[in-house]
Amino acid sequence: MSKTIVYDTLSIPDPSFIDDEVRMFGSWFGMSNICIFPTKMSGPPGNQNSSGDDKTERNIIHLKHKTMLFDPKVRQLVNESSGVFQDLQINVNDPTKSTDALYYSRKYRAILSTCILAIDRNNLDKSNETYNQYKMLLHNLQLIWHLCEVLYLVIVPGDTILNNLLDWIKIHYENAENQASVIIDNTIAYLTDERVEEKFTFYWDTVIGLVLQGNIDLARKLLSNHSQSDTEPFIHAIKIFKSMPTYSVYGGLPIAEYTSRFKGWQSSAKSKLECGIFLSDSNLNDVMKIICGDPDSISLIHSHCSTWFQFLVAQLIYTDPTVKKHSLSLYAHRSVAKYYKESEYNHLDTLALDLFDGDLEGFVKKLKSYPDSGWSSTHLTNLLHLCDKIEPELGISEVVENTNPNEQYLLDYGTFLMTHHSLWQAGVTYLDYCSTIGKGHLSMLLSKLGIISDLRVSKILHYATARRLHNVVSSVCKAKGILSLQKSRIGEALCWAIRGQDSAFATYLGDLYLKEYVKSGSFACPDILDNLGSIVVTCDRFMFIGKYIQFLKLAIGNKLSEAASLYIELLRSNICPTYFRLTLLTDVLMFIDDSNECYFNIADISLIKMRLDDAITESNEDNESADQFLLNQVSNVRRSIVKLISISLIRKKMIA
Repeated sequence: MSKTIVYDTLSIPDPSFIDDEVRMFGSWFGMSNICIFPTKMSGPPGNQNSSGDDKTERNIIHLKHKTMLFDPKVRQLVNESSGVFQDLQINVNDPTKSTDALYYSRKYRAILSTCILAIDRNNLDKSNETYNQYKMLLHNLQLIWHLCEVLYLVIVPGDTILNNLLDWIKIHYENAENQASVIIDNTIAYLTDERVEEKFTFYWDTVIGLVLQGNIDLARKLLSNHSQSDTEPFIHAIKIFKSMPTYSVYGGLPIAEYTSRFKGWQSSAKSKLECGIFLSDSNLNDVMKIICGDPDSISLIHSHCSTWFQFLVAQLIYTDPTVKKHSLSLYAHRSVAKYYKESEYNHLDTLALDLFDGDLEGFVKKLKSYPDSGWSSTHLTNLLHLCDKIEPELGISEVVENTNPNEQYLLDYGTFLMTHHSLWQAGVTYLDYCSTIGKGHLSMLLSKLGIISDLRVSKILHYATARRLHNVVSSVCKAKGILSLQKSRIGEALCWAIRGQDSAFATYLGDLYLKEYVKSGSFACPDILDNLGSIVVTCDRFMFIGKYIQFLKLAIGNKLSEAASLYIELLRSNICPTYFRLTLLTDVLMFIDDSNECYFNIADISLIKMRLDDAITESNEDNESADQFLLNQVSNVRRSIVKLISISLIRKKMIA
């Protein structure tokens, strides 16, 4: 464990700061950037109001949050943990399943281990300082996560915790076991006259390291390979190692009986130590001092433990092997005091002490500031919350939006992931489990995602539609529609308007369609107009276009009687836009032919004449409201109306 983490300091040189009245300001830019800029003050330094008349050019610097989670070698930590997180939430919400918190905790730790191995593979020579720091951060995180698991998720009958602490230490401090394997596996040492303790200079350090981790069997095996293993001191030591009683919560041996046996065993070993049996070999004598729990061995244990975690467990093995969890706090504070003053405690020390003190709430709050961008606090707090180890804070005003630390961490972490160009989909997963507040944030964040490809748009719309975020669907479709319109792809823009059910944008596009029809006499993208779908219900403009196209088809198909009925309906409905009225009125010419057939009654003809008068009046008030060609057609329309009236009157007279 590294004692300190060094952070880079960013210097921002700017000649503006020579002036005493210039101060640095910052504001959020986007979702994860900060804009830094100098501003001249209008008053004393304490006055936060900047001067508006300062015309001096200033530098604007964008600062973007850097995190190891966005590094390609660490990104699997995000992707794989997202799957475990989602599986955990589904399992918890399924009444037919039981949630095994320990199982999920180990899955998270396995992901951490895999990530550390991936970093090692890409930094074999340890030359990349960034990856070295990433590995240290992840290793420390794995250490503290495992400690939390051991103390709060592993169920131990009677709360005798030492065996679990030994497993914790062996996994994270495996140097002694690895060195022992090197010694044992190197058979060359046993086929020559070379002494094993001389061939391997770390022999005694390895033996002591194993003893301090309670790995007595492996330590005994090393002693048996010593060149003096057949001498009386080593024979006694090996016998003592072999007879050491071990405690198991599932072994059926009561604590009181085990304690009696252990003290008897230790008393026997201590009597041999005091008799000086082991003095012939100082290293062996030191080992036996540790075994016997001799107070003089404290400094020896300290010198062989790189951290106070190791020191804590090493002492407990031979002084209080049946220690209960509630007693660990005192031992932990004594152990850390052997290494640092309280003012020297680093972040990892305070996290571990909170766990030993039983202060889970304080632990999860401190974990929030661990430099992993909230990964650990989010997942571990969620796990502890789901297994009822921590509860929402009490006694806080209801005005506070979210007093549940679990949901707050999910919200922060999900929002953070949404800032990344490819990890934003994982962020959606976490925001989904933030009750109502998460949906509001998700709606805003999805809308802010850059539309950089059709694939991303498709994914955004998929997530938004599945969660009924109709405002997101509408805004994204409108943005895509505007982009299409800028490329003169009006049909494509209409498709986006239809998909987003955007009546206002559809109305604008409908106006473009109608104005283009006025100019060219035909509609662009007729296939799309034939399949408008539900947009005709919500948009008056396309309701008119739909009916107008239907009218044209009837007229072209020589179904003039049906076309006339629809034509009158269009005039009567008032959904025809002002600029299109003259165009619609000139269509009356379609009903004038040589057969002298009249498809309108007197009331219909009166309506046509009234609409024509209104359209002419409007065109006189606004010269740009109608095309000059259409105005020239007015006389033809008037003649047609007169003809229709005469045909209608003649027919009426004939009927009479």
